[in-house]
Amino acid sequence: MPLIDLFRKSVPVAAAAASLVAATVLSSPAAHAQVETLKAPVYGVTLDDLSKLDAIVASLSNLPYRPTVRVVFDPDTPASDYYAPLLRLHAVAYVMGEVLDSYYFPTNLTSYKARTQELVSTLKGTVDVWEIANEINGEWLRPHPSGSASVVNSEESQIGQMVAAANTIVKGAGGKTAITLYYNDDSKGKNCWEKPQDYWKTWPTSFLPANVLQSTDYALFSYYPYQDCTGLSPNWNADFAALEKIFPNAKVGFGEIGTSSVSAPASVQQNLITTYYPMVNSMNDPRFIGGFFWWNYAEQMVPYAKSNYWQLLRQTMINLKAPN
Repeated sequence: MPLIDLFRKSVPVAAAAASLVAATVLSSPAAHAQVETLKAPVYGVTLDDLSKLDAIVASLSNLPYRPTVRVVFDPDTPASDYYAPLLRLHAVAYVMGEVLDSYYFPTNLTSYKARTQELVSTLKGTVDVWEIANEINGEWLRPHPSGSASVVNSEESQIGQMVAAANTIVKGAGGKTAITLYYNDDSKGKNCWEKPQDYWKTWPTSFLPANVLQSTDYALFSYYPYQDCTGLSPNWNADFAALEKIFPNAKVGFGEIGTSSVSAPASVQQNLITTYYPMVNSMNDPRFIGGFFWWNYAEQMVPYAKSNYWQLLRQTMINLKAPN
């Protein structure tokens, strides 16, 4: 099976950005700490590096519609260091906060709960949706990806407990949640999993309690078809319908798309942008919100005036329906 390239998950520290902008942000009348409801369609981008915050804010401000930024929190960075940058971002975009990227697993229940609590209590009003589980069915999240059935079941059950604990914390604070599954099989292509337990269609009902399935606000796919999980021919209408049955009260969409490396052929990356973002116009599903959250936004689309990828995203979005 094609193993996901974990080196795409390289997340620089945000502390430097926070210290540089804190004074300006806290005095800015445009900055506000108040949770908002995401308008659909959602035009998402991912930020795994906030060090060029001024350029990021400028790029976001010049997109046709107010985007949603998905901020990858570095576990080695205190939550307080993100507060000022998030205020800046929240003034020009909706914010999704990713509690812990799958790159940083394996971890344990105590650490996951503590980090979730720190983020949620510290970043009040700056995060509109909390992604409490990222690529949660990926085999690389557990300590023993190739373990026996009993080992795999035990370790996946522990991961499910982490998600349930994070759900309790976020919901207890009145927040909204997102769960992202690694799209690893469409029932037609070849499997991209290590063990049967990793199948996206069965992982949630096997390892998450019913209250989490019922209360999830956004159920999303992470999709990396180039050199990660290849050979698939998705039927997105059928796949999102299946996802909606698993999470009966959730809006659905993509929580992450991209390629393993910014060095992937430009044609491949351009095709992903021009194929997937326009799905907001073509999907006849009231629960489909789009999302997409291009992974390499900070690396490829900043500064925007010099970025062909940013220009492509902008030109693509211009022809799509406005959020409402």
